[in-house]
Amino acid sequence: MRRKDKEIADRTRLERILDRARVCRLGLVAEGPEGPSPYVVPVFFACRDGRLYVHCAQEGRKLELLASNPRVCVEVDELRDLVPAEKPCGFSSIFRSVIAFGTAALVEDPAAKREALDLLMEKYAGRRTGPGFEFSDATLQHTAVLEITLGQLTGKQSKQWEGEASP
Repeated sequence: MRRKDKEIADRTRLERILDRARVCRLGLVAEGPEGPSPYVVPVFFACRDGRLYVHCAQEGRKLELLASNPRVCVEVDELRDLVPAEKPCGFSSIFRSVIAFGTAALVEDPAAKREALDLLMEKYAGRRTGPGFEFSDATLQHTAVLEITLGQLTGKQSKQWEGEASP
């Protein structure tokens, strides 16, 4: 990382940012007539134990691309505020972000798929499954869940970020 003064190196802090972030951008490699090109899609996600979980349809571009190359890059961020300036190039922001590389695989086991969907419901609905959140067998059959095993994580935050000690 070029700006060591903004680097977040502590894995616990990086995982906390992953837990708090609401949207993940999933980067995949698309092979085209002109060679490889990036394909990025925003997804809802949840993390646990160095793994990131995403749900999606049983078919589509994400799954097609992952079938030929399971290597992915993910990015999450929190934007607290914009900092205006007199000159356009002087504008800044108060942010923190994480970029991670990993390998994606489909979750096939129904119990593991249910657990991943529980994590997503806990993150976005604020509770685990229960009344109104039971997953039927049909839902599990028609929902794909990706498990991304995270490898290298890097983080960055602006110097103005408050609420946590600087890296």
